[in-house]
Formats: sequence, structure tokens, C-alpha cells
Amino acid sequence: MKPWWRQGPALLLAGVLVAGLTAAWAASEVKQRAAAQRDNDKVARMTQKMKTVCIGRFLIDMPDETRLELRGPRIDGFDISSSDESEADFRARLAQREAQLRAAPDRLGGNRNVESATEVKTDNGVIGKIFVHSRTVMEGTQARGLELERYRYEGVAIEALLHGQGMSFALVANDYDPGQIENLPRLVAKLVPNPHNQIPTEPGFCIDRAWFRDPLAADQGEQVMMSAQLPSHPDIEFLIILAAGNKPDKQSLLERGANTQSTLPLTDRWRISNLRAARRTIGGLIGDELVKRVAELNDAIVYSFWWEVDGTEDNVLVPHFVFKMTTGEGDTGPVPSSLSQDAAMALWDKISSSIRLRPTQPRAPAAAVVPPTPLGTYAWAGDRCPESGWWSCSAGGNGVGVLGGQRQYIKKGERMPQALLLPPQTLWEKLRGMQPSYESKTQTSWKLVDKRNRKRVPSPLPLAQATPAAPASITTAGLGPSVMEQQGVAVGGFAATGIPCPASGWWHCEDPRALDGTRWFARGSLLPSATFAVPPSAFGRSANAARSIERRGAWRLVRLADAPHQAGGSDTGESA
Repeated sequence: MKPWWRQGPALLLAGVLVAGLTAAWAASEVKQRAAAQRDNDKVARMTQKMKTVCIGRFLIDMPDETRLELRGPRIDGFDISSSDESEADFRARLAQREAQLRAAPDRLGGNRNVESATEVKTDNGVIGKIFVHSRTVMEGTQARGLELERYRYEGVAIEALLHGQGMSFALVANDYDPGQIENLPRLVAKLVPNPHNQIPTEPGFCIDRAWFRDPLAADQGEQVMMSAQLPSHPDIEFLIILAAGNKPDKQSLLERGANTQSTLPLTDRWRISNLRAARRTIGGLIGDELVKRVAELNDAIVYSFWWEVDGTEDNVLVPHFVFKMTTGEGDTGPVPSSLSQDAAMALWDKISSSIRLRPTQPRAPAAAVVPPTPLGTYAWAGDRCPESGWWSCSAGGNGVGVLGGQRQYIKKGERMPQALLLPPQTLWEKLRGMQPSYESKTQTSWKLVDKRNRKRVPSPLPLAQATPAAPASITTAGLGPSVMEQQGVAVGGFAATGIPCPASGWWHCEDPRALDGTRWFARGSLLPSATFAVPPSAFGRSANAARSIERRGAWRLVRLADAPHQAGGSDTGESA
């Protein structure tokens, strides 16, 4: 046994080392606790004042300093964008866009690139136009087993350029099904400008500085994204993705995460630690939560937070919902997380737990207002007629007739017909009394040229005719309350019997008992008297007794037209 004085230096040295290590450990613990406390204090200050954001149909509370962007909204296949713009600048841009579209040739090299340009004016204060243009057609034959079959695919570009409350909006689809173009005016009618991103109280879908009033169905595929950052912690980023009507993935987030991690090399796998991996319910939605701690190759410690709801195909209130938060995002690669693990977890829990469905109050029911179909609208064979009236067929001409006439009256809701064309008869066909016919291989288009609730029918009695007059005799005297414009009387203006017609067009007799209805008169002709039927016994029972009388009447201009055929009539004696 060694003497105590020989053991003393060794014991003393060991004691000094132990004391040094203990002090270093204690100092490290104190330093870590102090850093954690500072981070927790940061999170507490950061989340002391929160702001509520509406994204889609949900609300989320974010730190007041958050800089965020709602982007990529899409509904019914239309990409949606918004921007600040004055009404004057919008109108100038709208006119420029329309001129650009009309100047472009159509697919056949003609000047019918724009198929329709519909004015928009909604109850929500939105104005603008909807353009249907740039139709594309692909047709040919393809093999189907041992047979060849013809195919035909058509698409149109459709866009709505809109403005309201100092905001401009664009809803655009470049290759849209022509049979579904009515989706856009229905969607436009639901757009509500929201320049300050206030939280709506009615049911609907929020995008940046606007929202769409319900009802919207799941198969309309509403979707939107939100990205956000914290200026005080630029390495922290947030992302939300909402998409309704999608078929759920075959694998859940937890299953995908486990599969991905199992395929990593062992040297990479040890760098990842799962802090949470379990189901979590937030705001009534059941999803998967996956939280990871990652040691990057540059030894930076970063954190990844992910919560995901698989969603449903038929319920807009249970969409595919992804919420992510990451730390350690740098411009040139990963950087150490600016928050400790506990502080980052506290921030994640604070924000994620605020996700909830936006509470709404049902809107008072109102009568549905369907915007009128404007003159010049095109419809295609097989489509439902959007408006009762006279439609002009694009086929025929140059000696080729159309069965039923080049202009035909078609009721709203009826199928637009495929034109049956009637080529000129040969001499032999005339002798045999035969009329050849054939159906065009291309889809017939029809243009709305006149609107009314029923066909014009000839009057059962002769009507008083307008008297031709020299143009120099035209005067505005006697027009009563009409509003004169530089080039003639305005639609809605009045003129009386015996007055030179101020403008060529269709004039309606204001006496409901008259047989005249609506008639076409040429500019300068003297407006006729109104014609009235009289009972058979009024002038005795003679076979030659007068059946009608004429007397002065008032006429109201309902449509300007240089010739009667522009309104679908056949002569000036037609009555409505």
C-alpha cells in the first residue's frame, strides 16, 4: 500500500478535473436554459398580437408581423389573378385587349376570332367583359380495334376581365370545353371584391382581396395557396395548400414519411429524428402530424413541421389541407434554426391550433338574376339555345340554301340544329322535282341577331304603310320625350304618325290594342297610322264592310337596324 503522501497529488488532480467538468456542465446548462428562455420570450412576444387570415373556407391566426401572400387561386378550371388598378386604366386596357383579340385571325384565317364579347355588370359592383375566342379544332380518324372512327376535339379560350372597388381581376382558361363556357358568367356573378381582405360573414371561398359567394360545388375544384414569412425570423417559412374535390392519396402523410425515411442511406437516416408522428385533430379536421429534427450536412440543426388532411371528393368543407412550417431556410442553403426546439414547437402549436372553419351566416335568399344573352352571341350545333330569338346560320350562301332558312327562330332550351344544306338543283333534278341535300362535316355555328319572346307573325289584316319621304324632310319636331343623339334618335325615343322616321330600325306601336306590334321603318319615311281591328257588326253585316280602321299613334324605337333582315324579319309589315 502506497503512503498517503504519494496518493495525494493524484487524488487532488482527479478532484480538480471532476470539479472543472461539473462547473463546465453546469455553465452549459445555465447557458442553454437562458437561451431557451430567451427563445420562449421571443415566441411569447411574437404571438402576443395575432391577425386572422381567411384562406379558402378557413381561418388561421398568424403573428401580426407576418408577411403573407395568397396565390394560385383556381375555380372551375379558371386561373384567377387580382391587382390594384383605377377604373380609367382598366377601361383603357380592356379596350386594348378587345382590339387585340379582334385583330387576330381565327383558325381558318378569317376575322371571327372573337366569338362573343359579353358585357358584365353584377350586383356586387363588378364591371367588365367576358371574351370567347381563339377556337381550336382537332379532327381526324383513329383506330378502334379493326375499325376506324372519326374524332373531333374543340377548345376555346375564355377570359373575363373585371373591375370593382379599385381592383382588377382576370379569370382565364386557354383551352376550355365549348359546351361549358356558361361556367364563367355564373362564376363571375359570385365574385365579391374585398380590397382590404376583411373576413366575410357569408358562406364562400376567400382568395386575395376577393371572395366567391356560395354555392360552389366540390367538382368545381376550388384551390388556393398561402405562403408566409416572419421578418424577425427570416429562416422560418409557412405554407398552406387547399384543394377541394380531389381524390385522397393512397398513402397518408405518416405512411409516405416512413417509406421515404426507410429508403435513405444509413448515414443520412441517423441525421433525422421524428419528434412527433401521429394523428392530430385541428378545428374538427382529422389529419396526420409529422415533426422532424434534421442535422444538415453542414451541421445546421433545422426543424420541419407538417400537418395534412387527406380530404374528400364531395365536400368542400373537408378539402385536401396541407399546413407546413420550416426553420433554417437560407438563401444559399440550410442555416441553423433561429429558434430552439422547444420554442419552434411552441410557435407551431400556437399557430396550427388556430386553424378552424370560418363561421358563416346564410345569406337572405334572393331571386336569381340571369344576365341577358347579348346580340352577336354564337351557339354551336348540339348546344342548348341560350336565348329565344332569330339566329343566323354560318353555313350556306353562294347559291347553297339552308333547310328552314338562313335565319331561323329557335326557342331557349332547344338544341341548336346542325344545318342541312340545299345545293342548287340540276336541270334533271328540277324535272324530277327533287332537291338534293347534305349535312356539313363541320359543326354549324349560329349567331343571335334578334331577341323576342315569340316569332313575328303577319298581321291578319292589312296594315297602314309608311310613306316614303325625301331625307331632307327629316325633322325632330314632334318627337316628344325622346333623347336625340348626334346620329339619330336614341333607343327608347318616341315619334308620332306623320313624322319623318328619325332613324332606320324597329319601332313599337305604343297602343296595345293596335295590330301593328313592332315594325321596321326606313329613316325619312313618314310614320303610318296605327291599325285596329273592328267587330264584324260595327259597319253592318255586309260582306264588303270594313274590317279595320286607322288612326294616329305613337311609335317607340326599340332597336336600330339599317335593314329589316338585321332583326330577323321578312318585311316591314311583320308584327310582334
